[in-house]
Amino acid sequence: MTTIEVEDFLAGFKTCMIASLTPEAKAYASTAPFAQDGHTFYILISTVAQHGKNLLATDNVSLLFAEDESICAQAFARKRITIEASVKEVVRDTRDFEVGVNLLKNRFDTELVENLAKMGDFHLFALCAQSGSAVMGFGQAYRLDENLEVVDSISGHHQRK
Repeated sequence: MTTIEVEDFLAGFKTCMIASLTPEAKAYASTAPFAQDGHTFYILISTVAQHGKNLLATDNVSLLFAEDESICAQAFARKRITIEASVKEVVRDTRDFEVGVNLLKNRFDTELVENLAKMGDFHLFALCAQSGSAVMGFGQAYRLDENLEVVDSISGHHQRK
């Protein structure tokens, strides 16, 4: 597996699955459209929604990008990339906010993104990769670094009972 293969796999997604914790430390799964800039994923979500509240209250999330079930060859070896990421709210009226919103406008309906960005309950978050893993099939698991570059193969021994 190469870093280019990681980039190509991620390029096939418009949404990411997000695992976050509620302020009461309960697990919560959600999904959001994203735009990627290197190892940073920008999402624009409402803080009325539970995942928005979670991101305001936490420093870390996990992102999952999984192969479509309808095309995967084997459910037990479904291709996927998991990324552990830090959470940073991007402050309005800053250059970073403009950059993140423009990335989303380039990827999705421009007018919709502009309107959402103007709404007070919608916040822009930058999810910055810290580490990750890529599974491309049985015996094909790899560690990723903070730049989403392949570091090494994850090897393990399967045991039979």
